[in-house]
Amino acid sequence: MASLKVFTGATLVTLDAAGSVIDGGELWVDGTRIVHAGAPGSFAAPEGVAVERIDVRDHVIMPGFANCHTHSYAALLKGSVDAMPLDLFMVNAILGAGARDERAVYLSAKISALEMMLTGTTACLDHFSHRPRHTADALDAVCQAYADAGVRAAVAPMFSDVPLRETLPLTAEDMPAELAASIPGTKADPDPFFEMMEAGLDRWKGHPLVSVMLGVDSPQRCTDALLDRGGRFCADHDIGNHTHLLEAKTQWAMADGRDSRGFVRFLADKGLAGPKSSFAHFVWFTDADLEAAAEAGVNAVHNPASNLLLGSGIQPLLRLVDRGVNVAFGSDGVNVGHMSMFEKTRLAALLPRVVEADPDKWLRAGTALRMATVNGAATLGRKGEAGTLEAGMLADFAVLDGRTVALSPRGDLPTQLLFNETGASVRDVYVNGVQVLENGKPTQFDAADTLGEAHEVAARLARDNRDAVARVEAFRPGLSAMAKRIVSADCGPCRIAQLT
Repeated sequence: MASLKVFTGATLVTLDAAGSVIDGGELWVDGTRIVHAGAPGSFAAPEGVAVERIDVRDHVIMPGFANCHTHSYAALLKGSVDAMPLDLFMVNAILGAGARDERAVYLSAKISALEMMLTGTTACLDHFSHRPRHTADALDAVCQAYADAGVRAAVAPMFSDVPLRETLPLTAEDMPAELAASIPGTKADPDPFFEMMEAGLDRWKGHPLVSVMLGVDSPQRCTDALLDRGGRFCADHDIGNHTHLLEAKTQWAMADGRDSRGFVRFLADKGLAGPKSSFAHFVWFTDADLEAAAEAGVNAVHNPASNLLLGSGIQPLLRLVDRGVNVAFGSDGVNVGHMSMFEKTRLAALLPRVVEADPDKWLRAGTALRMATVNGAATLGRKGEAGTLEAGMLADFAVLDGRTVALSPRGDLPTQLLFNETGASVRDVYVNGVQVLENGKPTQFDAADTLGEAHEVAARLARDNRDAVARVEAFRPGLSAMAKRIVSADCGPCRIAQLT
């Protein structure tokens, strides 16, 4: 302990198990870890240790959020999605992303990191997609972007080997066979993907901020052989895995043909459902899926805003919580909305209040915020290491200006943070003890230069992909009809609100 930092005078929203809020508190940091959070004078630096004192009176300090499901490619596709059900969105994203070089990959991830920092997020899980196919250079580019920005990231490159049209419950009435056959997607060779993963794991092993894990696209988009190989790969390398699962009812409709027990037990047999596994969205699960998820100890990642924008449905969050499933939150890609985890956490707390008649079961503010921090850390493989302001935790936290209109006048602070704050009050952010945002500006790179270059790259991609994107509208009638037919069918779980 050569030197210490102490942040003095702020209100500490610790999000510890007791829900402690400490007015005028002190947060002591030694390198990458918090060594104490408490009242003034409750901790004394060892004799001879230098102390840097940082006055943060009139501010609020809280743990950084963990965004446990996002796609960095989407940062160059803002404003490209409106009134699209999930399966049409998929075609739009594939055609819109285009073929990208490593610089475009890097910039897109850097913008994602910037948006997260600006709203108090310190860690993410990037379900990384790259067109036309994954490469080692692209994986290095996305990892390097997070490392350069100073954001903690688990990067999970997606794989699949079944053409997209074969993963959809399309009928001849939904879409003519000729048009259906032109939906993008070809059977992929898995060998280059796993070679890339081997090399990427080796290159990024031990990095203080960035790690690599396996990213399944979605089980209905993968052959049994590929999923078996993915499960063995995770076991051999002791890494986690992340997948979209039962996001829309069209995915539920494909499950029975693969395994009548449901996708969760199917993935468990493949070695892809356990404590190191996370399921993004997980909206259309059955009772059997819920029991299997709880038994396997998986993590579910709720993306309430994305689910609403794409009309995917309302996740039965309280059923997961009641069954003891670790639930974290995500934003999804920024082509379906901004990345403020204040909003995502707020939506997650609000949605159950219109489907659960018993107010005693609703999520309280402190619980919801802990799901966004503590549960998020567990999902990212940092259980017991991050998510609260306590001794021994990683020094990943946000400093908010307590004089903004959102935080003034002051009431119960966790409640106010959840229901009034947008992220606009965030001033400073620390990750691993390093200040990566100072007075609203990143310290590790120039935001204006990055955004300026990204404008040019996004404009070029839009020009190059103009004809491809125009083809999306040809698929709209058929894919929309398919979604309406499946959702309206009187079978399976119901996740769509109906007003009478």
